[in-house]
Amino acid sequence: MAVIFLYFALFLGVHYLSKQFLDKPSDRAERKRPGAAKLFQLIACFILLFVFFGFRDITILNDTSHYYGFYFQKAHILSFRNEPVTTFHLLDKFEYGFQVLIHILIKYVSKEPYTIILLSSFVLTIGELWFINKYAHDIAKVCFYMLIAGLFFTHYCIIRQAFALMFFYAAFVSFEKGKMLKYYLLTLCACLFHLSAIFLLFLPIIIRIKPTKRNAIIAIGISLFLAVAIFEILAFLGLKDHPYYKAAIQKDSLSIVGLADCAFMIFVLAVCILVRKRSGAPPPSRTFFWICVIGLCVSLIAPVLYPIARINEYLWPLILIHLLKYIDSEAMKAPYTQRIEGTRSLMRMLVIIVFLTKLIGINTFRPEWLHIEPYQFYDFSKKDHTYNLYPQE
Repeated sequence: MAVIFLYFALFLGVHYLSKQFLDKPSDRAERKRPGAAKLFQLIACFILLFVFFGFRDITILNDTSHYYGFYFQKAHILSFRNEPVTTFHLLDKFEYGFQVLIHILIKYVSKEPYTIILLSSFVLTIGELWFINKYAHDIAKVCFYMLIAGLFFTHYCIIRQAFALMFFYAAFVSFEKGKMLKYYLLTLCACLFHLSAIFLLFLPIIIRIKPTKRNAIIAIGISLFLAVAIFEILAFLGLKDHPYYKAAIQKDSLSIVGLADCAFMIFVLAVCILVRKRSGAPPPSRTFFWICVIGLCVSLIAPVLYPIARINEYLWPLILIHLLKYIDSEAMKAPYTQRIEGTRSLMRMLVIIVFLTKLIGINTFRPEWLHIEPYQFYDFSKKDHTYNLYPQE
């Protein structure tokens, strides 16, 4: 993990450097230039993220080799290259938007299979930084938190859903501005890249519900009921032959990764509640209240049927933003509180320790969940690459 930790430290280096290099002893009147500091952070973070993830070897992150192999196979099929880019292949089991994207890249850009890794990393890096910039002053520090929380590793891994996530980022900003038509149009675009985005169509409806403790308890109770009865419900809906159903019901125990994610979610939300009570900050907005409740509800079902945790991939960045507004107000644009510095400092340290402990634990005991070590760059000079590394179940 030494290389990974050094990589994390680079973002903290950018954070501190952005404060120091702007000081001009000869011109004290212009020592503070937040615009220049933010631009420096955006450029530096873009380089760090894109180089690390955009040029990773296909052994890094679970799904990298999977998408690399899919692109490689399609690029070597003559009929695929000659057919219209709008052709849909049901047996490919990928959403229509992603199939069209692959078709366009192979036909008009490059047959090199690493193209999809470069493009997805480029788009995702821009999208992540754009979204973070909407909510944070300190881009590098938020990137640091998202890295140690494992969010960036997951996002760069799940390439199809990463494209859907970018559409959701834009949709959520539109939602906050009250532009509902734009929200639904962008969410429908997200659905073309990952079907899990269908849930996002119902998000505004849920957010309309009054944010009370009673309604939150009802929602949690429903999720616990679903966790117990999920297989019976799926069987009743005729989904017994679905691969996710078969894989989950054949297990004799709860999903370990689901339990870990659930514990992680409970910890994050507990910190938010504790800091809010200690600081006397106002309650969170209706939007963030329900996003946190939905995230918890999904996490309670995930140990039984882990694929449902895909929904939380859209919510985790928002929940982390919510957390940082409590514990690291200086980094955020609209913090919930500026008080109780001692408590916030303690919570920051606790959060960083827990995040890093989780990442170390995964790498030590369940490295197959991420595949981030040993890190290495992709060898473009190598003619043949073995891509069937981590078979998809």
